[in-house]
This record gives sequence, structure tokens and C-alpha cells, in this order.
Amino acid sequence: MPRLSQPRSARSSASGRSPSENLPPPTLAKAARLAAAALNQEQRLQAAQTLVALAGRVGSASSDDLEGWLGPAPSDPVALELRSLRQRFALRRQLLSRTISADEVADLLQTRSRQTPHDRAKAGTLLAIRDNGRLRFPLCQFDPEGPDGVVPGLAEVLAVLDVSPLAKAAWLDRPHPAFAGATPIERLKAGDLADVVAVGRCVGHGED
Repeated sequence: MPRLSQPRSARSSASGRSPSENLPPPTLAKAARLAAAALNQEQRLQAAQTLVALAGRVGSASSDDLEGWLGPAPSDPVALELRSLRQRFALRRQLLSRTISADEVADLLQTRSRQTPHDRAKAGTLLAIRDNGRLRFPLCQFDPEGPDGVVPGLAEVLAVLDVSPLAKAAWLDRPHPAFAGATPIERLKAGDLADVVAVGRCVGHGED
């Protein structure tokens, strides 16, 4: 007499694993890639620990794939904190690599002196990051078609961002799901000031 195959749910129960535990390794690797693209550094570390633990339940190959995308999740709190600091410093260097000096801003905007960019940064109409005692200005904020050579609405958005200048620079030039993958700067250039301000108000308050 032919042997009847068990329904999928029955096979899962018999093996002691739920359907979610039977996901193939590529599915978990894809989840890791999405996490790496969408999360900030601290959230990524938390995701690494969770996903690597899940991968261990479906096979070592999956765990290796995940660690390739997110890196191993250290159990030592000091190692975890050091790794987080290294990643944040790497992000800082990356952001600073796309900045210009006050003299270069003065030349770009054809202002009277290098003091003008400093005054505008103090007034909140330009974004500046202090590095080794000097101000550096992210390039993404400048727009030859904008008023005064700056992206329209920048000052209004800077005013509602309740985070450090470095975090402001990272947020402005990073794709955001609220804007269908566009960056806040791109949406400002498209004239969506109200939407960018609304999302910007949530930054730094656990809602971004």
C-alpha cells in the first residue's frame, strides 16, 4: 500500500521545528542584507546577535552567511562597545570625507569672507561639523539652484532635528523609507519641505 505523505504542518511538527525555523539559508542572508542597509550602527549590532542566533538553529552555513554580512556578534560587552565605537568613527570619517572648509564654502557661495560661513552655521542656515577645532560643511546641503546656493528649506529642517551635527549630516543624506528610498535632501530639492520637517521632528526621539 502506498505511503501517504504528511502535510507540511505535520512534517514540521514531527521534526520539532516550526515553519519559520525551516527557512533556507538564502532567506536569512537576504534578511541580513536588508538589515545592514536599513538600520543604524547600534541597531545593526542588535540585529546581528538575533539573526546569527536564528541562523544557528537552521545550520552553520546560514550563520556563516549572516556573519559575512553583519559580522560576528561578540558576547563580551567591552568588545561589543569597542566594535560599535569603531563603526561610529568609521561613519564619522566617511561623512567628513564629503565636506569642505569654510574657505571653500566662501569661494563656492562667493561670500565676502570666510567668517560668513561660520556666521551662517551659528545662525542655523548652514550645517557644519566641528573637526579638530575647525568647521567642515557637508557638500549635500549646497544647491546652485537653491536660495543663497543652499538646498531650499534646509534651515527649517535643521531647526527640528534634535541630534548632533554629525547625526544631522548622516540623516539628511541617507535614504529613508518614509520617502520611498529617497534621501531627505532629495525630497527637499523636490519641494517636499512639509513632509521632511514632519519626519525630521521624530529624529532623536526613538521614532526614526
